[in-house]
Amino acid sequence: MAEKNVQTLERSLDVLEVLAQAEEPLGVTEIGNRICLHKSTVHRILQTLCYRGYVEKDRENERYQLGIKIVELGIRFFNDLEIRKVAAPVLNDLAKLLNEVVHLVLPDDGEIVYIDKAESSHVVSMHSKVGRRAPMHCTAVGKALLSTLPEEEVRHILETKGMTRYTPHTIVDPDALLMELGTIKESKISVETEENEIGIICLGTPVFDYSGRAIGAISVSGPASRIEEKGIERIGQEMKKSGEEISGKLGFSFFQKP
Repeated sequence: MAEKNVQTLERSLDVLEVLAQAEEPLGVTEIGNRICLHKSTVHRILQTLCYRGYVEKDRENERYQLGIKIVELGIRFFNDLEIRKVAAPVLNDLAKLLNEVVHLVLPDDGEIVYIDKAESSHVVSMHSKVGRRAPMHCTAVGKALLSTLPEEEVRHILETKGMTRYTPHTIVDPDALLMELGTIKESKISVETEENEIGIICLGTPVFDYSGRAIGAISVSGPASRIEEKGIERIGQEMKKSGEEISGKLGFSFFQKP
């Protein structure tokens, strides 16, 4: 009985994860196909999740999406993250100073997860959204975090996650990326020029905790022409200062060697 309950829980979590990764609401058959479950099993799980508020059903087209209960849990989780609390005012100040979008990310299982964002006055369409995951090898924040890791760990991540080419500028050679990471390790500033999205330049810097471990990273992103006009060097230095401010508030001393 206990094993059956665990299996049901795992299947329910699979359903939630599929809905979280989907760009639009999904039907029962679509969900079942993605996690290799019979649609009758998926339907039973969805009924329970809908009853508890974790999933919502569109009665017109019989499709499902995450419900408000998930949002409530997510907000509570985000609010409990010390780094997010500490970083929020610094992100806002940096976004106002540069008038560009600023992100805070955390590493997770060889990827990055966007957990906070400070907007600019410009309307900019980018892939990055709070809650979304992204690869490390082609994002400024990802490269900033990779630069703090031992080479063998970086190679393991690249081998496990792959190095998908998203644009003609994406670095897909591990050795070439490792060479760039050596430079980033020294400067604490990473630059990603249209490697993840055409037309977008992003700069990143790591954030350290009291132990000297890189627990996150921040970035500044914007259209390539505007970032270049404002000055990549200037933006990088301002962003780095903000990252150091957050690290300092988390107990990191710059007399430590990360």
